[in-house]
Order: sequence, then structure tokens, then C-alpha cells
Amino acid sequence: MKIAIIYSTSSGITKKAAKILSNKIKAKIQLIPIEKAKTACLLKYDFIILAGSLYHGKVQGTLKRYISRNMGTLMEKPVALFMNCDEKSNTKSHLNKTFSEQLVKSSFISSNFGYEINPDEGNFIDKIKAKKTLSSENIPVLDMDEIDKFASYINNLIDKRIE
Repeated sequence: MKIAIIYSTSSGITKKAAKILSNKIKAKIQLIPIEKAKTACLLKYDFIILAGSLYHGKVQGTLKRYISRNMGTLMEKPVALFMNCDEKSNTKSHLNKTFSEQLVKSSFISSNFGYEINPDEGNFIDKIKAKKTLSSENIPVLDMDEIDKFASYINNLIDKRIE
């Protein structure tokens, strides 16, 4: 089975999460940054995982446009979705805003992997905010349990398809 993980990221955390996830799935995985994703890409794969990061409550416009342009094809393919954002936020609402309610409802699984802060990424203001957050007691980290659950679900789908 060939799986594409198409992702958008502003700070590199979604790329990191996609790499971690790809190492846990028992299939041939291709990581594709949204800037390099083409409509034809979707046709080459048996399963599509879309991923985005929320920044100030919004996902990158490139991912939104890609989904909008390819909604017909995406609705015909097995799809899974994940995002990276503050775990305390309303995950269901953010998933619907990020990927569209229609796509979320038709996906096999959708999840929020949480987020990390990288003090070396972003503009000057982002770096200052990151350094302040890192000096506090509540340092955000990716939710490895959620990534494991997501990978396990995908692996179960693969096993059922092969049987």
C-alpha cells in the first residue's frame, strides 16, 4: 500500500509529526510538503493523510486551497487527517475549519497531535514568544500517545485490506 502524507507547516512541527508518524506505519510512505503537492499526486496513492498546523487559529492558506481544488478526488480516496495545535482548544471545531466538515466526516480518522515550540523558527516576535513559553513550567510537546493511536488505526486498516 502506498500512502502520501501531504502537510503544511509554518514552524516545522507538522513535518516532524509527519516523519514520526511515517516511521510507525507499516506501508510505503511518501512525505509531501504542500508546496510540492500536485493534483496528480493524489491518484498515485492508495491512502492520503493530510496534515496542517494551526497558527493563531488558522491553517496555512496553501493547504486550504489544495483541499478545495481537490475535494472531489479526496472524497473518493481513503483519507485521514491530523493537525498540530494547542490541545486545550476545541479540536472538532478546528478540524472542521482546517479541513472542511465534509472531509472530516468522510475521513477514517482525524486527530490533534498537539504542538511543540521551536524558538529558532518564525519571525522575531514569534521567537520572543517561544522563548517566554519555554521558560514557563508548561512546555508544550507533541502527543506521542495520540500519534501512536493514529498509526495503530492506520496499520489496522492496512492489515484488514491485505487479509
